[in-house]
Amino acid sequence: MKPLKEIYNLSNDLSGLDYGLIHWYNELIDKSYDNLTTADACKMIRQNVLKNIAIKKVIELFLKDPYDGEFFDGGLLDVLNSLDISSLGMLYIEKIKTVLRVIQQEYIDFDWFDDEAKNKYAKNIDLMITKIESME
Repeated sequence: MKPLKEIYNLSNDLSGLDYGLIHWYNELIDKSYDNLTTADACKMIRQNVLKNIAIKKVIELFLKDPYDGEFFDGGLLDVLNSLDISSLGMLYIEKIKTVLRVIQQEYIDFDWFDDEAKNKYAKNIDLMITKIESME
């Protein structure tokens, strides 16, 4: 697959400034969509860089592993909750809802780091389901 910079006609930041975000951006645009990591997708959303691509990747990663996250287990659901879900499209919303209904029963058995993380995840499940149901 082609790197993002070829697909979207992007250029490397050649400012010469030695900032972490500039290094990350230059490395990011050399990656293909398939090579984007959870950390890349989450940071892309936070930094508003190719956000539509990042949202698609976050959803894809969440559907593959609902417990995935950049900084903590379940972090992708946290990211999804930060988005305006009405812009995700009904196909994605239905898939997310289906996964949420399954993990609503299973998250208790996941090997959580601590009870606080487990409880936060349960609240995030409820929040996302409430958002989705308010759209119906």
